[in-house]
Amino acid sequence: MRAYVDSSIFLKLLLDEPGANKAQEVLEAIEEGKVLGFISPLVLEEVSFKLTYAKASEVLNTGNVWRIREALRLDEKVRGECLKPLKAFQEYVEHMLMKGLRVVCVTYDDWRNATYFIERYGLLPADAIHVAIALRAGAKTIATFDENLRAVKEINVAP
Repeated sequence: MRAYVDSSIFLKLLLDEPGANKAQEVLEAIEEGKVLGFISPLVLEEVSFKLTYAKASEVLNTGNVWRIREALRLDEKVRGECLKPLKAFQEYVEHMLMKGLRVVCVTYDDWRNATYFIERYGLLPADAIHVAIALRAGAKTIATFDENLRAVKEINVAP
């Protein structure tokens, strides 16, 4: 089976949120070669942003994005703390790449094809791009916790 792995799978596991056990099962299936997994740079960016934001929110005790942005720019200590989970994620991705996970680039056609999924299913642009990439990669399944993707008839959603 081929599956495109959405950022929510990584985030459930890395942030130890409800559903982390199911996310771990998905990633273990890829690691064990039972599933051929695909991600894109868009997934990497989404996970990196949310890990950085979560750590900065914890360190600064705020959810204010402008305060977080300023602290990341000006405060080396905050920046260093925020890099810890990001570097751990990078190491994990590199491990998964050695186990068979594949990175599929986002193309202009993916962006253009995403319009169809936005129009037909009311998806947000990033979600529609994920669907377009998955289909181009031959992955009829998207591993995600995003319930909005369940409406898309062209794909299956797991878990």
